[in-house]
Amino acid sequence: MKPDRLTRINARVREELSATLYRVGPAQGVEQARISFVEVKVAPDLHNAIVFVSILGDEETRRRSMSFLRSRRADFQRFIAEKVALKYTPKLDFRVTDAIAGGDRVLAILDEIGASESPSPDDLQTPTQSVK
Repeated sequence: MKPDRLTRINARVREELSATLYRVGPAQGVEQARISFVEVKVAPDLHNAIVFVSILGDEETRRRSMSFLRSRRADFQRFIAEKVALKYTPKLDFRVTDAIAGGDRVLAILDEIGASESPSPDDLQTPTQSVK
């Protein structure tokens, strides 16, 4: 399979997973808004796909969210089969990634650096010269 076609399939499956997140139904103790599908890697034979998931929250939140995703894997696959025209519907393997949390940390550090380097209002005033 051509790499550009596989790239389009990866993007299409990721989009469909995001759209399907609220259609698979609620789960006890899981806030679906905390779940983001970061990347999908479908195998060239279309039989399997690794789905990288970022979950905001503590370890218990991540555990419950991953349990929800894995228990509803068949539902996600069914929706993909309905919406994405593929010869095979890939079996989904959900894996946690810290991509979004890492990005948030970088942005927070940049904000901190920017705040410490920004001049105070007193620094912005131009000094007056005395004329003799």
